[in-house]
Amino acid sequence: MGAVPAGYEGGDGTAQADVTFRQCRAPTMRLRLFPFGRSMHVRFRFSRPSSALLGLALGTALTATGAQAADAPEAGRKGSVGIAVVALKAPYAGYDTDRLAAPIVSWEGRSFFFRGGSVGYRLHQTAQSELALTASPYVMRFKRRDSHDPQLRQLDNRSLSGMLGVSWRHQADWGVLQANAQAEVTGHGGGFSADARYAYPVPAGRVTFMPAVGVTYTSADLNDYYFGVSQREAARSGLAHYSAGSGVSPYMDIAAVMPLGPRWTATASIRRTSLADAVRDSPMTRGDHMDTAALSLSYGF
Repeated sequence: MGAVPAGYEGGDGTAQADVTFRQCRAPTMRLRLFPFGRSMHVRFRFSRPSSALLGLALGTALTATGAQAADAPEAGRKGSVGIAVVALKAPYAGYDTDRLAAPIVSWEGRSFFFRGGSVGYRLHQTAQSELALTASPYVMRFKRRDSHDPQLRQLDNRSLSGMLGVSWRHQADWGVLQANAQAEVTGHGGGFSADARYAYPVPAGRVTFMPAVGVTYTSADLNDYYFGVSQREAARSGLAHYSAGSGVSPYMDIAAVMPLGPRWTATASIRRTSLADAVRDSPMTRGDHMDTAALSLSYGF
């Protein structure tokens, strides 16, 4: 096996750390998994980002450097800083695909770590596995003023949520297996989410590709906060009253990382998430999937 991955937090709405690679007989490479979209292949048009997409993008971009210092003992580094260009489209009706830039930061201590938007404390760690307590944002937000849909502009706003839970990772020659479970703790209806993900690194010269598949479970309370329509909102907007149930969202992504020197790393990635029935059936949403994407450049220290 040419590369061994380490350090991803999860694939659900919560902020996610990414994957670190150690290439045999080559400089350390760090793969930052966060979505990358097709529109970004052509050109970038930076506009004033919507509040909802800004929340999503920052959660995505900031966690892009999540595990950059996971191999700090070997590399003599504890963290990284950089910038990411993110393109994504929330599933809400009337939302445009947005493109914006965001800073990315990470730091790894002996027990504590900061991986983008996620803060954690390692409960147990071996050469192949890590178990940690984590606190991170659930990177979903709805701002009615950011929708072009006149009915959605009559609904209440939905804010970012704070999540607490545990994460686990195991790496081996056959790939990396990651999972997490987190509960909402900021008074947004409660609920929880859980995620499981498998990834496999594929070295190809200077570039390492990382295809992955995963599945996210979101409870009814959490889905209903972001995608439900209350009786009061229904009367005001004309939308049908809707109580969202729990749901499962499978996803797949692929990322590519290339070192640009002893400290600089460039990364591109793309993810497609299939929306759960509970989200797809909401009168607030359109379509059956969500694409998210990014490019990043980071400097390790």
